[in-house]
Amino acid sequence: MGYVLFNLDGLTPDDPDLSNMADSAWTIKSITAQGFQGGLCAFSVSWYEGDEGPSDDWMVLPAIGLGADPYLSWTALAITSSGDFRDQYQVFVSSEGNTIEDYILLSPIFDTGSEGEFAEPTNREISLSEFAGETVFVAFRNWTQPYNPDLPSGPGNGGNELALDNITVSDGPVSVNNFDDISTNVDVFPNPTSDILNITSASPIGNFKLFNATGQLILSKYTNQSNYSIDVKEFPIGAYNLVIETNGTTISRQVIPILLIK
Repeated sequence: MGYVLFNLDGLTPDDPDLSNMADSAWTIKSITAQGFQGGLCAFSVSWYEGDEGPSDDWMVLPAIGLGADPYLSWTALAITSSGDFRDQYQVFVSSEGNTIEDYILLSPIFDTGSEGEFAEPTNREISLSEFAGETVFVAFRNWTQPYNPDLPSGPGNGGNELALDNITVSDGPVSVNNFDDISTNVDVFPNPTSDILNITSASPIGNFKLFNATGQLILSKYTNQSNYSIDVKEFPIGAYNLVIETNGTTISRQVIPILLIK
């Protein structure tokens, strides 16, 4: 529950194993390719029958209330064994709403450019300071251009698949080193999920609290174990903030139950 998907290209993936995505923009898929350790993640495909394109598939997050110094971070991977067919994508932020019409006239706040995302797990982070204190919607758009046989091979000519994980909104920047530490030591998965949310840590978790988008405390627990599971099936649609205290460190993660619609 939570995400809204828009499949604007209406194209069919050129892979029988992805037949379930013939009329879907994004899905949830377990990815371990090219060193990607995120497990279940948001997954999009851009290689279509007949090399048609471009992709135009949107994943819009639910409303997120931002603090005084908001930052958006995520881990991304262009899935391509050759390293040549790297998906291109953009990120948009709207303070007006979560329909396509709300994004048409906006400029992206992030764009991979014509060469696409890297073919290795890459941590991304951008400031949302211009939206500080507001409630916003964040959208990821797969905008990969089709393969053109008349152009040289290499990054920027066609795509294949894209994986996004650890989508997080924090109050204050998460440095690259801290981001790597968090990704290594604490894992919250699958995220998004519509069933069970698992928390695992290299050390005992300690206290953790779950807040809704308005800051209301929904759940507060203490455990001396290194893993814990939360059943989110009955949670209302919306974004949640999970605050974990482990090994003397406080970690904040955005948790988003998922709703898939065509």
